Amino acid sequence: MIRSADVRTDSEVRSWEARLNRERPQRREVAAWITSRISAASADSPLVVELACGAGFLAEVLKGQLSGLRHCGFDLSPHLLDFALRRLDGSAGEEGNFCTMHFRCANLVSDDWTAPLVEMGWAGKVDAVVSIQALHDLGDLEQQKHVLEQARSTLRDGGILAYGDLLYDAKNPHSSRYSVEEHEAMLHSCGFSVPDTSLTDCDRQDSDSNGFAVARYGEFGTFACCK
Repeated sequence: MIRSADVRTDSEVRSWEARLNRERPQRREVAAWITSRISAASADSPLVVELACGAGFLAEVLKGQLSGLRHCGFDLSPHLLDFALRRLDGSAGEEGNFCTMHFRCANLVSDDWTAPLVEMGWAGKVDAVVSIQALHDLGDLEQQKHVLEQARSTLRDGGILAYGDLLYDAKNPHSSRYSVEEHEAMLHSCGFSVPDTSLTDCDRQDSDSNGFAVARYGEFGTFACCK
């Protein structure tokens, strides 16, 4: 089974992404949910930062649905980023939808990946930070928390974090996949608007007046919260 770190050719990238979508078809629903949260929270031409953007799967969905999208995706793999750049250059959004797509290579855990955003003039102005099926690959809760604290620093006041990741499964445990409650505790500790009363019924979409939302799609938990 090929891993993202091992891909070198376009054929390998396509095979890798096809496997992800085949094994977890809910990825498309998760991408649509993330897009809907940005649409609800932002005006036209949102500034969006994507963590571990891979080959551009989520970025392509965002570009197709968000008018005037300005997107900057970060990933560890230069091969995936090269594919994403070429993929998004050739993809069309809505008619008259002029989007700007940037991609930067970075180790989100060890690098100061926010520095390029400072150079771009985006720091503290980002409307949304997003991610799909990636946070668990960053390591344990402390490492994920470190990245999300950096992400929060890039957001404008009222900006949102919206992501979907694989939840802990007792039948198939994974060292860096966590329960809904653990995700909520992590987000709360990072300073995001998470209510004191945990939303534990994750089989439905729910939200509160503070802008916190949670839903479940198969193995995925999706979370959205405000700075």
